[in-house]
Amino acid sequence: MTAKKVKEVKSQDKLTINNISVGDVISDSTRNPKEWKVDDDLIEQMRRYEQESNKNAIWKEKITGMFLYFKYYKDNPQEKKKSKKPDRKSKKVEDEIDEEDELEQAIEEVVDEEDLLLDCIEDYKAEYNVKKVNTNTKKFKTFFEEWNKSN
Repeated sequence: MTAKKVKEVKSQDKLTINNISVGDVISDSTRNPKEWKVDDDLIEQMRRYEQESNKNAIWKEKITGMFLYFKYYKDNPQEKKKSKKPDRKSKKVEDEIDEEDELEQAIEEVVDEEDLLLDCIEDYKAEYNVKKVNTNTKKFKTFFEEWNKSN
């Protein structure tokens, strides 16, 4: 490249949001470039994109693909909701959750059995008019079996 051409290239203003105007036509940098007619809404979206992302909406005289992605979801918010995939949990996490559920269920069963035993002890105390109960005696075990059948 000759020195004269380099000067010409340097002297040309780069295309930015500040020097485009309504009615200009700009292509995008995607595989299948599309011509975009600049309007106030497009300029506003570009400004918002640059403020939110700290990235340029125009690069090498073309609209960037990242800006188009941003613009598409700003224009079509219902599409963003559709594109979200449900959270996937790893197999290990699923196994841990299953184990936790099984553990909670086992705890509930133990608590239920304990409540049942406490109810039986109260009935035993009332029937035999005692204050303390030894649950290891044959008398209590027989009472518990009979009581359990009736409840």
